[in-house]
Amino acid sequence: MSTDAPQSHLVFACGQSWYAVPAERAAEVVSFPALTRVPGAPPHLLGVFAHRGEVIPVVDLAILTGGKPVPSKRAVLLRVARGSVALTASKVAGVSSVAGSFDPLGSSGIQLHLKGPARAGREEVAVIEPEGLFEFLTQGG
Repeated sequence: MSTDAPQSHLVFACGQSWYAVPAERAAEVVSFPALTRVPGAPPHLLGVFAHRGEVIPVVDLAILTGGKPVPSKRAVLLRVARGSVALTASKVAGVSSVAGSFDPLGSSGIQLHLKGPARAGREEVAVIEPEGLFEFLTQGG
């Protein structure tokens, strides 16, 4: 779905890559404590932590998208109808208008849930489709 109308998103970086999530899905930016590892979890699932009575999985977007781990103690907490997930963030730019193309960046895997090319100010961003990402992660992606 291509669009020229700007949409409000929380813009953040994981390493050198910039991402945007719809502002209404970004619950907050959290600093997470030491994580509890999950035995047998894929490398991108760094662990879980308790937050306001809920167990939140922390996913390193850099690893998930095929890159090298990016050390971080901050994450963007996404909420969708089925649950929550925290995505590591090395920088947070704040809420911004994002415009461009919201077509999948690939035909399989995580690339199906990253949309673009889009821009937030001067930064090129991959727009995360939260519900699809959550579904992908819960199905072993």
